Amino acid sequence: MKRKDRYAVRTQIAGAIHPTRVLRLASFACLLILPLAAQTLDDAFARMDKTAQQFKTVEADIKRIDHTAIVNEDATDSGIIRVRREKQQDVQMLIDFKAPEPKTVSLAGSSASIYNPKINTAQVYNIGTKKDLVEQFLLLGFGASSAELKAAYNVSLAGGDTIGGQQTWHLMLIPKGSDVSRQLKSAELWISQKDGLPLQQKVQFSNGDYWLVTYSNLKFNPKLSDDSLKLKLPKGAVIEHPQL
Repeated sequence: MKRKDRYAVRTQIAGAIHPTRVLRLASFACLLILPLAAQTLDDAFARMDKTAQQFKTVEADIKRIDHTAIVNEDATDSGIIRVRREKQQDVQMLIDFKAPEPKTVSLAGSSASIYNPKINTAQVYNIGTKKDLVEQFLLLGFGASSAELKAAYNVSLAGGDTIGGQQTWHLMLIPKGSDVSRQLKSAELWISQKDGLPLQQKVQFSNGDYWLVTYSNLKFNPKLSDDSLKLKLPKGAVIEHPQL
């Protein structure tokens, strides 16, 4: 290699490792790491509490993977969820599953209903005797405060993940109550760092089954009419009242 060429190579190397460039690269690396490292469980709780104070309604696309452990099979359904929670104990929810088969799930007051249009039958459950259990499940959804969550679960921070292009806090929850723990082994929540809403949930049941629920196209506090949250049964629908 000619002396002139060697000098040119040394100049390029020197430029590449110039202290200013190294500092810029190091700073860039820190920017990639710090947003996750600096986040704490208290940060997640503070953001959730701010959202809970403002929460009234939400509407979103929903996708649920229902895993059955005994046969190691997954079933997937998707649709739209609407929730209104204007008071702590007053929750209304309607899920319109569109695919693979239409089905509507409704929660209002002490009743939970599942309507199957294929057989034009609605199963209506009285959840009054299971109210505490149902309310703890609802805490995994929208509008829950950190105080409510900590009263029912032991909560830890499992890290930070990106869900749907958004940075999240990944929370691990272990139920405290024996009634809940007989049904629910653990739960995981992925809370958006942007708006404090859940983008994903995983509910691990005691028998090994689990649900993995993902939300997208979330609308925070949209105007939802009473009619949009009401289960509408067509004429001639059969209504059954199974026991829990």
